[in-house]
Amino acid sequence: MKNLKTIWNFINSKFFGYILIAVFITLFIGTCSKNSSLKEESAMKDQNISALTDTIRTEKLKNEIIQVSINGYIADAKELEKYDKDLAKQVNDQKGKIVTLNNIVFHLKQDTTELRKYIDSLLTKFKEPEQINDSTWNVDWVISYVYDIDNYDIFDGRTQIGLRGDTEAFKGITFYHNKTLMLNRDSKMSLTWGQKYEGNRLKVFAQTTHPAFKAQLLEGTYVKPYKTKKWFTGFGIGPSLNVGWDFLHNQPSTTIGLSIHYNIFSW
Repeated sequence: MKNLKTIWNFINSKFFGYILIAVFITLFIGTCSKNSSLKEESAMKDQNISALTDTIRTEKLKNEIIQVSINGYIADAKELEKYDKDLAKQVNDQKGKIVTLNNIVFHLKQDTTELRKYIDSLLTKFKEPEQINDSTWNVDWVISYVYDIDNYDIFDGRTQIGLRGDTEAFKGITFYHNKTLMLNRDSKMSLTWGQKYEGNRLKVFAQTTHPAFKAQLLEGTYVKPYKTKKWFTGFGIGPSLNVGWDFLHNQPSTTIGLSIHYNIFSW
């Protein structure tokens, strides 16, 4: 009877009420943390599905900057295999800790009209023909396309021409094209690429002022590191050592045994 009275007094004490409040707060915070994790996983799944169906978007920004972009992936190396095995393999093949990985395949293509806009006639040179033999000459040339200080194409080449016919009779002489060779190429392209957020979508982008830039493939991933959950990891069972107060006998106590517990923080 005395024990029941002690238990009843403990249940009606402020201390027991504090314990109930602490348990409620712990469970509430744990539920919120779990819901937050579920929302994050759902958002990441939506991002990766959108990356599978997205196509390259090209737009012209200020100062003639050409930018291409596409939705990227957010996943750790293992999860990435579900969405893009090629990217996952490239991530696994790298040494060190990979944070982001982007792939860009582009080609340079300009038509005659566009080339005429950028040719620098002052830097275009045709050297004096160099005679090789009685009927053959080499004409070396340089053609320059300068778009800005960081983007240009300079081509060095040689065209070989010759004469056919009776060299003593002017009317019988004809020119012929023997061959044209490109001897050197000096091209420079300033290319910026990375990842950014537009709204709630992760975008992989590349941009340049080079007018011939055309993107064929653009893909990338943010490699999310695997994080061990430390806060509010849930219920568990295991050995325990407890030091506290024995309310039944109204004295300090130490107990060793097996207990069911809720983990607030683990390391």
